[in-house]
Amino acid sequence: MSAGLIFIWTHKLIQADVVRMMYSLDCKYVENLVWFKKSVNNVPLDQPSPYISSTKEILLMFKKGDGIELRHQRSADVIIDFEQPASQWVHEEFTEPKPPAVFDMIETLLPRAGYDETLERGRFVELWAKRAARRRKGWIAFHQRKDTNTILLQDMTLEDTVSNEPGAIVANLETNRAEDKIE
Repeated sequence: MSAGLIFIWTHKLIQADVVRMMYSLDCKYVENLVWFKKSVNNVPLDQPSPYISSTKEILLMFKKGDGIELRHQRSADVIIDFEQPASQWVHEEFTEPKPPAVFDMIETLLPRAGYDETLERGRFVELWAKRAARRRKGWIAFHQRKDTNTILLQDMTLEDTVSNEPGAIVANLETNRAEDKIE
């Protein structure tokens, strides 16, 4: 990429590593947004962490190149929203759904990257888009398919998940599918 903005979700434990990696790719830090997570019963989500519990995810924003028009916002740098229970998305998705306000913020920040009537397309790309999410105008979304027969690891035994062959995963599912090689 010669010029553009990159938005990366991260957790506080690997935030410094992400920043170092992006600097090695000549990307400069611009800003961050915090998603303060609440559980469905309206209390802060308390996730374990080595030192202090975590109730947030961080969206880091990086810029590469020049000539990118960024609209300054008066919006907050914190979004307070509910986290969907894993049971609602874990069977079809690799990552949890993010709050819709994040997309609004990106579209406001980059007004000229949105849907262009003459080109009949936009210039936003979302990797690992959610399968059931409403498609936003101006966005190209990529969804990584997840085997719908996947079961939670806690429901599997060690024998179900590990093979003696290097690079192999064995899953004894009801469909009798077995041994998907990892390259």
